[in-house]
Amino acid sequence: MMSRFPLRCRCIGWLVAMVLSGCGENSSSTSPIFFEFKQQPGDKYVYKIADEVNWSIVDSAGKVFDTHHVQEQKSIMKFLRIDSTAVREIALSFIVTYDSILSTTDTLRLRSRKSQVGEKSELQLHMNPNGRIVSVASSNPRLTFFYETGYRPSQPAFPEHAIARGYSWTQDFTVNVPRGEPCKVSAEYQFTAFERIGEFDCAVISFKSELHYVEAFKPKEACAGLSDCAGLYDSRSTSAGKLYFAYREGFVVKKENLITIVSEMAIKSGDKVTKLSDSEFRDQEKITLEAIYRNRGEKTMFKIE
Repeated sequence: MMSRFPLRCRCIGWLVAMVLSGCGENSSSTSPIFFEFKQQPGDKYVYKIADEVNWSIVDSAGKVFDTHHVQEQKSIMKFLRIDSTAVREIALSFIVTYDSILSTTDTLRLRSRKSQVGEKSELQLHMNPNGRIVSVASSNPRLTFFYETGYRPSQPAFPEHAIARGYSWTQDFTVNVPRGEPCKVSAEYQFTAFERIGEFDCAVISFKSELHYVEAFKPKEACAGLSDCAGLYDSRSTSAGKLYFAYREGFVVKKENLITIVSEMAIKSGDKVTKLSDSEFRDQEKITLEAIYRNRGEKTMFKIE
């Protein structure tokens, strides 16, 4: 999946919207629900991630390149251990199971692109009981960055008290940008409704977030022979969707998310700025539960639409 990240700027599919548990409320009740993680070491959750991506690029000459493709992944969350402060260590992996041929007006990209089926990536997470991400790590800093900007915003840090339907809250955190200054991510959440998904009574959590960051890069041709020259990648992205939590059983059943990224690439030499391209990226993502493997050896399969 690593080669997929530069294409979609994120598409790990992510998933860790996660596995939350509540105190057994009836869906017709207005009583507050207390959400917290209940998973035990050895539990494993398997999800399917389906992405439909549309990407439009306008170059400096005004020529438009449109790209469309569909991809599917299998994601596995394995809970490894819980420390003395109740922080959970999770191994998160993704493997591409389906990768469509690009439909694109950029024939060079179409000829050079290879199927990504079988590509795998892995992350290590630490989370507090209320869902707050303590740390994210991987062997590739870019993968860590894409998770933190693309999927961490859809992972609510729940209030440390019971909440009722209609309750809303915010979450801000800072992400290190590999080739730029740290950026601030702002996210809003609301417990909006109850909904029956498959065999589960779910609490519906809506979310939306936005972030802005600038990265620097060194264009080989445009900056050849120039000392005071750099490329700039200016990105603004939004993420909006819903999470469906099986609040009695304590896990996420489904997640729907639309990620939109509007970006600009330019060259800066001294006081002169030359635009290279504009782009708009839209990723309609759907994540559904497929199986749970309990630490006692039990296995349950699901078919969630």
